[in-house]
Amino acid sequence: MVVMSVLGSLAAGARIPVFGADGIGSREAMLQVRLSPELDLLDTPSAANVLIVVGDMPPSMEDVLGRVHDAMSHPRCTVVGPQSTGRMPDWPFVHRCDSQDLVATIAATHAGLLAGRITSDPPVLPDVDPAPWRGVGPYGQGGSGMTGGTPYGRPMAELRPDRDGLRLDALPLRIGPFFAPLPTSLVMDVTFAGDVVVEAAVAPNPLAGITDGARARRGLRPFLRALVEPVPVATLEVARARDHLTWTADALQAHELPALAQRALRLAATVQPGDGRLVTRFARLLEWTQVLRWSTADVGHLDTAQLAGLGLGPVSRAAGLAEDLRAEDPAYQRLGFEPLVGTGADAAARWRLRLAEAAQSLDLAARASNFDTTPTGRVESPRGRLEADSAPGVRLLTLVPELLSGLEWGDAVAALVSLDLDPEETALASRPVAGEEAA
Repeated sequence: MVVMSVLGSLAAGARIPVFGADGIGSREAMLQVRLSPELDLLDTPSAANVLIVVGDMPPSMEDVLGRVHDAMSHPRCTVVGPQSTGRMPDWPFVHRCDSQDLVATIAATHAGLLAGRITSDPPVLPDVDPAPWRGVGPYGQGGSGMTGGTPYGRPMAELRPDRDGLRLDALPLRIGPFFAPLPTSLVMDVTFAGDVVVEAAVAPNPLAGITDGARARRGLRPFLRALVEPVPVATLEVARARDHLTWTADALQAHELPALAQRALRLAATVQPGDGRLVTRFARLLEWTQVLRWSTADVGHLDTAQLAGLGLGPVSRAAGLAEDLRAEDPAYQRLGFEPLVGTGADAAARWRLRLAEAAQSLDLAARASNFDTTPTGRVESPRGRLEADSAPGVRLLTLVPELLSGLEWGDAVAALVSLDLDPEETALASRPVAGEEAA
């Protein structure tokens, strides 16, 4: 008992290992988690003690959440943050935070867990094999010989032609919806030969069952509102800059640069109109670190022939296409706005363009105090042309299978990260928010 007490005291003084599962409208709450010095947001649930579920999720996600939960080691607990609708997940042992101080609730729950006041969560899912295998095959192990089948419940690779004309093992895997380097709710079926992507297909968006735009994160709401009503240019541009900087933080974290990711995240949380110089300074720091040259240069090429007319915002403009709906709006025309256009078509070009646009947006916001947009049923979101029934992410996802084919998995992840895919915007595009104040 003395040893356990000492270990508990040591654990209580360390950062709390948490794993986050975020749904629609969760960005602000997860920002608290990521900026908190008390919490350590992990990429995998196996090392976490606390599962955080934030935002609205459809019931179809409960099984996936159960698998994430059961992957955590003991002692473990689950904290559910503020939700607009439903009570997902509906497990009897969850601890619910109905206030805005999610970090305090997590800390108090974790302290109770270590002190023994709170019982460790039991498993959510029944203890059954993931796939039938017992008694199957020549040796009853689930296989079908040297290759194939599901021995001991795990899929085996099958031989298939390789890009070099060889016959190599090809293993099909499902990636997502909580694979940390990629956006939450992005689900892909990928076939690998070694670490090379042979085929890739994007599965349906699991958040599509939630289509009430009022539940969107604050940064997305002004763009949804601008579809149907005038919105101050300054509001849109600050939201655009913060979105680009939050993406930058996510991308830096995916490239395992957490210190730089924290700097980008603090910028995203604090920038105001006129702070473009701060973003420019940070962009210079990134160039100095060489991260854009080492891990993103010549990765994920998308040329103008593939992108023309799709309205994919920074992805299109980084490839040299001056497609930007802001240039058609009278308010932006009076401000002398001109879209920024890059000279490359790879992941590095997309990084640079988003940072340049973030600085431009903050400078625009400082000059646009009395300018409102003119609603036309479409608006330039941080990811491109957003319409009532069409989000840029939907159009961009059609390019993903061809983009990833033949890439090594590390380059494939870097390419996907550079696209700034947003399943939440895609899910909410059909239900714009009207008449709601946005920060």
